[in-house]
Amino acid sequence: MQMKIVQLKVKTKHITLSFTRYLTNNKEYKKMVDPKRVVSYEDMLKVIHQPEKVIIDVRNPDEVTNTGKIPSSINIPLSTVHDVLTSMSDEEFKRQYQRGKPSSSDELIFYCQSGRRSSEALDKALKLGYSNSKTYLGSWNDWSSKQK
Repeated sequence: MQMKIVQLKVKTKHITLSFTRYLTNNKEYKKMVDPKRVVSYEDMLKVIHQPEKVIIDVRNPDEVTNTGKIPSSINIPLSTVHDVLTSMSDEEFKRQYQRGKPSSSDELIFYCQSGRRSSEALDKALKLGYSNSKTYLGSWNDWSSKQK
């Protein structure tokens, strides 16, 4: 998967606005993602060895079973991200995912198959107060193509 970043800066006398759009496979993401919230493949190679960071695969379980997953990631499907982060007890989270439930200050990194659902999960997490959340826009397509 190829990713192209298109940046636009608009300057006025009092403010500067910066927009970034990510283009992958000739499809433009409808939602803009803040570049500070995007991790690269190279970042992910480091993060998989940092257990304090929480890598969350938001694909459906059958997708994970059929393709595999990024090492040290846990699978929380997009449809359940909100409920898991808000309603699941610490004990239940630990029982289900074999790790402690993240706090709102922990770094969460979301990925999916191509980046769309991970961007949605990022938006949900930020709205819930998980202020250090990020997305791996290249997601599984990028990871699996570079692991060969």
